[in-house]
Amino acid sequence: MAFEDDAPWSDLLIEECEPPRRLVVSMVDEHGSWHVEMLLAEAGDATELTFTHHLDSDEGVGEVGPGWEYYLDLLVAAHTGEPRRDFDDYYPAMKPYYEGLRQG
Repeated sequence: MAFEDDAPWSDLLIEECEPPRRLVVSMVDEHGSWHVEMLLAEAGDATELTFTHHLDSDEGVGEVGPGWEYYLDLLVAAHTGEPRRDFDDYYPAMKPYYEGLRQG
C-alpha cells in the first residue's frame, strides 16, 4: 500500500478470514513486517470498522500512524465521493500525537 504513483507491489497473506466480520492479513516489505486486523460490526444503521495494526515495537509509530489515518480517510472519500485529501495534511502534523502514544 502506498499513495505514491508507481509504488512497488507487495504480496499480502490472508491469515484469517471470517466473513463478513473479520480479516487478518500480513506482509513483509522493505519497511518491515505488517500484521493488520480489521473487524466489522453493526452500529445502528451503519457499519463500524475497527482497524488494528499489531506492531512488533513502537519504533516508527510517528510515521505509521499518520499513514493509516490517511489511507482510512481515502477509503471514506472513495465511499462518499468526497475529494481526496493530501498526505501533507497528515504528516508531519500527526507525528507528535502518535509518538506520544509510545510505551515508556
